[in-house]
Amino acid sequence: MRVNSTHKHSDRGLDPYFSPQCAAESLLKLEPDMPQELWEPAVGAGDIAWPLMEGGKNVFTSDIKDYGFPHTVVQDYLTSAPPPGVKGLITNPPYRKTRQFVTKAIAEVPFVAMLLPLSFLEGVARHNWYSNHKPARVWVSSRRMPMMHRLGWTGKKSTSNKAYAWFVWEIGDESFEVRLFDWKKLTT
Repeated sequence: MRVNSTHKHSDRGLDPYFSPQCAAESLLKLEPDMPQELWEPAVGAGDIAWPLMEGGKNVFTSDIKDYGFPHTVVQDYLTSAPPPGVKGLITNPPYRKTRQFVTKAIAEVPFVAMLLPLSFLEGVARHNWYSNHKPARVWVSSRRMPMMHRLGWTGKKSTSNKAYAWFVWEIGDESFEVRLFDWKKLTT
C-alpha cells in the first residue's frame, strides 16, 4: 500500500512540486554566509529564487521546462554546465533524481543546499552513497512546512504530511550535523 501517493509515476510527467517560500526565507537566516552568486536549476515558479533575490543574492535560474518564472533558461540541469561565477546551488530537486542532482552539484560548486524530505536520510542504497557525499548540515524543520502540491493538482488540498529539511553540503566540511529550526519563527 502506498501511503503518500495515489497516482503512478508515469502519470506525473516531470512531476513538479513547487516549494513554499518560507523554506527559502528560512534558509537565508540559517545560512547567512552562503555565496552571493547562486544557481536555482529547478526554479519552477520561483518560490526559492524570489526570496533569495529579495535577500540580495544574484540568482541564475533554469529549469527543464518554462513554468513562467521571468528569465528562466530552459535546460536540463543534469546535462548543463554551471553558469560562470556561480559559487552555490540551491534548489528543491525532482525527488526521483535527487542523488543525481546532489552528486553533480557538489562536484561543481562549493556550496549546495537542497530542500528534501527528511526521509532522504533513510535507505540502504543511500547509506553507502552518504559515505562519499556527507552533508555538512541537515536543517530539520521542527514545524511542518506548508504542503507542496504537484503542479496542476486538482484533488483535495491538505496539510503537510511530510517533514522537510535543508541538506547543506560545503566543500571541505563533512561534519554531518543535524540542527533544528522553526520556519514560522524565522519568517514572521
